[in-house]
Amino acid sequence: MFDYIEFPTLPIVKVHLIINCVLTFITVTVVGLRIVARFMSGAGLWWDDYLILFALPQGIGMLIIQGMWAPMGIGYDVTETLPNLETILKMLVAYELIYSTAISTVKLSVMIFYLRVFVNRGLRLAVKAALTFVALWSTANILQVFLICRPFAKTYSLTAEGVCGDQVASFIAIGAFNIISDVIILTLPLPTVWALKMSTPSKLGITGVFLIGLIVSVVAILRIVTLTQLELTNLTGTMIWADFWSTTEPNLAILCVSLPMLGSLWSRCFTTRRGASKLAYNSSENNTNGSAFSKIKNPSQPDNQIPLEGLYAANQEVHYQSAVATATTPDLERDTRSAYPVDGDKDSGSEVALTDLPEQGRQDANGGIRVQTKWTISHN
Repeated sequence: MFDYIEFPTLPIVKVHLIINCVLTFITVTVVGLRIVARFMSGAGLWWDDYLILFALPQGIGMLIIQGMWAPMGIGYDVTETLPNLETILKMLVAYELIYSTAISTVKLSVMIFYLRVFVNRGLRLAVKAALTFVALWSTANILQVFLICRPFAKTYSLTAEGVCGDQVASFIAIGAFNIISDVIILTLPLPTVWALKMSTPSKLGITGVFLIGLIVSVVAILRIVTLTQLELTNLTGTMIWADFWSTTEPNLAILCVSLPMLGSLWSRCFTTRRGASKLAYNSSENNTNGSAFSKIKNPSQPDNQIPLEGLYAANQEVHYQSAVATATTPDLERDTRSAYPVDGDKDSGSEVALTDLPEQGRQDANGGIRVQTKWTISHN
């Protein structure tokens, strides 16, 4: 496919390639389990899942390019690899483009997940603002791949006439933005989590779930350090570590944002069904499509109770109870309640219960029909 002179792959390059192959394999496996968990929960896929599925082949694509670079002289001085340099530069354009889109896709997936889960108006507005900013910045990152050199051919051609901006500086700027945006995105829900009425250990656990993605920020920092050592005049001789960390970052990001979604699958496979933790949460919104933090009106409690057992719990339940009496006198209602008590605190978790009054209790002195009905609806 590409014409190049093959060089013996250096041991360090082989180690880097093996590490990223293992990481990518684990990432693919975890994403597959994430999809299984979503279907097992009965919720199906949502836009955050689709975006991860879109990012996954991009991460694999970066690994493929890293593998293709390995025998082209990565780690060798450019004076030795000069015949391969134009091919490497052409692949670098694709590499930059895939990196920008993959990282952006993961960030968008996380924020859309927040919009699906949280109903807090202030948090949702903050997430939408961050989402808009990330989308605009990501578009700029993609455009700079094509605009940093004029004409575009100068980006990869050794003989083309033209001028290029500081490409290394642009790589560092993009990396710095990734770190800052990662921290902002991952800490956005923390004020809401710590405002919930729950135990401190539970808050710490949920906080840890959201902050697991900061591992990616550590990798991004290491990538920036290696980029400061990158010299385009000796690209093959100085790109060993930049190549490694640039492939690691998006695949690790996909892995980190998918791991917390396996909670319900773990519960189904390795633990018995437990009662969901109750988180008190107040919101002024009325509807949240597909939200695991859906509000539950319970007049006997001062706050809305939110069942939460992991981010994708298999036993998330939403209960709505309604007692309806039609043309029932107070005396008859009192008598029938004592004769036929209904336990409003119990439900089977999967069925609808309908209780009618007996035949002799359905007619009063005026011959009217009176029916008292109790519905208990449970959604898993």
